Amino acid sequence: MKNTTASNRKTGRMIAKNLIILVVLVFVSILAMWAWFTNKSSATADGIDVKCDVPDGIQIAVVAPGATPTEEDYVEGSIKISADKFSFMEDLVLSEVTSDGKTFYKPALIQSNGFAYPDVNEAWDKAVANENYLSFDLYIRSKTSYTVSLTTNSKFTTLHPDQLIGENAFNKSTEGNYSRDCIVGATRFSVVDYNDKKEGDLKLLWIPRPDIYFNGTGVDLDVPETGESSYDGLTYKHKYYEVTDTSKTDKTINNKSGIKYFKTSKVNDNGEYVLPGKTEIAVLGKTNDEKFYTKCVRCNMWVDGEDSEDRLALVKGKFQIYLDLTIK
Repeated sequence: MKNTTASNRKTGRMIAKNLIILVVLVFVSILAMWAWFTNKSSATADGIDVKCDVPDGIQIAVVAPGATPTEEDYVEGSIKISADKFSFMEDLVLSEVTSDGKTFYKPALIQSNGFAYPDVNEAWDKAVANENYLSFDLYIRSKTSYTVSLTTNSKFTTLHPDQLIGENAFNKSTEGNYSRDCIVGATRFSVVDYNDKKEGDLKLLWIPRPDIYFNGTGVDLDVPETGESSYDGLTYKHKYYEVTDTSKTDKTINNKSGIKYFKTSKVNDNGEYVLPGKTEIAVLGKTNDEKFYTKCVRCNMWVDGEDSEDRLALVKGKFQIYLDLTIK
């Protein structure tokens, strides 16, 4: 009894420090000759590597969307997730999609004068998880009930954050003095509640790198949210299409929308763009077997076709994802 109590207390104290770190190196191959969206089938993505560190008393399992983890899937301590170990990632091809964080579409395109834009008069296909965008179910369980949140240590970063622009830019684009890694500015991340094999509420819709703006000929960094009319908060807004059987309507969400789940990164004391506030994503509840408190959430990451950094000049960009969880 004393050992159990001590273990629970130890686990409770281990918050906000490397509970989970997801590191994703994303390589985007040829996308298209046009801006925003692409209809090319030759785009590829590889080198995806996810590392998770877990504290005492917590177990996690990562599985394909909708799959049920086995007892062998749960791990403690650390886990490495990559295409060579998880078969559901083998066919992943990152291609531009439009999404509200829960539903993903690949629009039909109109191509004109070297550009492409969605054709709202044609039928659109739903994007396929782990073919067009990254998606996985994260199961968390413990013998103690916890509330699990993402902390402000969570961030998307490039391999060389100080070499994104200039003559010596790392992974330099052939189109100018800027790094292809600026593709990270077009990324989005969402967390969706998941119960009884059904998607529930959106817990988080996040623009991790709103500070990066591709202006058509070059890259601007540290783009402000307000105060400069030339930007007008452009990179801090999320645009997507709401699709029904009869219509396709463009929507915009920003920090002024008053939507709790929507987040854009803020600068921390180290000058890094991070999740601006602790964000609850799961509450562990008792399962039928009464052995563990368990919860599942669905995590999605995609390259958004409506973002200015989704450009041919930035293909083959690389970036990392760090997700830091805390418990109480």
